[in-house]
Amino acid sequence: MSRAWCYLFLAIVAEVSSVVVMKLLSTETNWVGMLLMYFTIGLSFTFMALALKKIALAVAYANWESLGLLAVAAIGSLFFKEHLSLMQFIAIFLLLSGVLLVNMAESEHQEA
Repeated sequence: MSRAWCYLFLAIVAEVSSVVVMKLLSTETNWVGMLLMYFTIGLSFTFMALALKKIALAVAYANWESLGLLAVAAIGSLFFKEHLSLMQFIAIFLLLSGVLLVNMAESEHQEA
């Protein structure tokens, strides 16, 4: 795995962390939590910028948002007892299928 993809993975982890902190803050706001949320958002954008030096924008953004969505949906379901409907499962599956196609197309483009 290239360094750019590692940066993208770290951007996703930071983004998901910021959203989880945001969810926790929705019930009780405190300054430490707010600072942590803003820090992880900034970290996510920093890692994304580093990833974009080597990964095409459309590919990086598609992976960042869709894998982030998948992680947030799983965390919401497991830890916050949020229910996902069948339609939402299908939508996430379709989104991930689309990202897979974007990644495959980018691989073919780079080989040509």
